[in-house]
Amino acid sequence: MRAMGATGMIVVRADSAFLSHKVVAVCRRAQVRFSLAVAQRKKVRQAIAAIPEDAWTPGKYPKAIWDADEQGWISDAEVAEVEYTAFTGKAKKYHTTARLLIRRVKRLKDTHGPDDQGELFKIWRFPAVFTDGPFELVEAEKCHRTHAIVEQVIADLEDSALGHLPSGKFTANAA
Repeated sequence: MRAMGATGMIVVRADSAFLSHKVVAVCRRAQVRFSLAVAQRKKVRQAIAAIPEDAWTPGKYPKAIWDADEQGWISDAEVAEVEYTAFTGKAKKYHTTARLLIRRVKRLKDTHGPDDQGELFKIWRFPAVFTDGPFELVEAEKCHRTHAIVEQVIADLEDSALGHLPSGKFTANAA
């Protein structure tokens, strides 16, 4: 991005498949910020469970968001953040402390995760983001979530007619 002339702040946003000490190290070397989705592992669940009830900030989506897992529309959620050190299973030089942003969404169905997650996780879902971005809590979560919506739209299009692109026919691609 810098080689192409970008001078402003760059935020690398990715899903949990890219949450690694290597990706974070590249971001830090390139002096860019990161916003990476986090898988629900034991340490993350413990950090979420330790958040006090009064730390959650209500958020309202201006447009409802389709939740594929719950098969329903989500129009509100709550967000919170905690300081979090990632990659502690690696050598100390890879430990990275930043913010863990958590979006708390009430489950719509009477389903829950594995029994070892405890009662808290039966009522709520907790998508989390590991970030060093400068944005305030609500704005940071909104930015990360907005990009996730765009990714879902692209995935839906790729599962339909766009899955046939690129075609060997120029006119088909132009259409």
